[in-house]
Amino acid sequence: MREQGARLAEFVGQGGPLRGQALHRFAVGTVAAVAKLHARGATGLRLGKESVALGPGGQVLIGWRTSGPPAHADDVRAWADLVVFAATGSEDGDTTVLPPALRIAVAQCRRPDPASRPTSGDVLRVLLSRSVAAAVASVDDLLHKAG
Repeated sequence: MREQGARLAEFVGQGGPLRGQALHRFAVGTVAAVAKLHARGATGLRLGKESVALGPGGQVLIGWRTSGPPAHADDVRAWADLVVFAATGSEDGDTTVLPPALRIAVAQCRRPDPASRPTSGDVLRVLLSRSVAAAVASVDDLLHKAG
């Protein structure tokens, strides 16, 4: 059994990647925390497998600090890399192991053009919908707004 309260890197290293509900809770919890920080004006977060931990009861704990100029798009990219690490044990892991809605959200957050990435709030709305149809519709809507 993995010890909760461990950094994500230790947690995944000891017990393997997250799957199913645990992965979904992790993804939602982390993007909700990022969205909350963004709403308070904090950007340029330093999210990573060493600065994020899973606390008692499964809650996500983020040890964050800003690292420069505002960069919402960089934060969602870092969130996507964090989710891929949680699911595969590598930030460059195979994203086909992700559930469809989460895979779509991660792909959008990893787009090369930072201006075309969704906001953390948009990602949270997509993940809370949990349906592929809603995720695709939300992504299409985001792309239309960005275009």
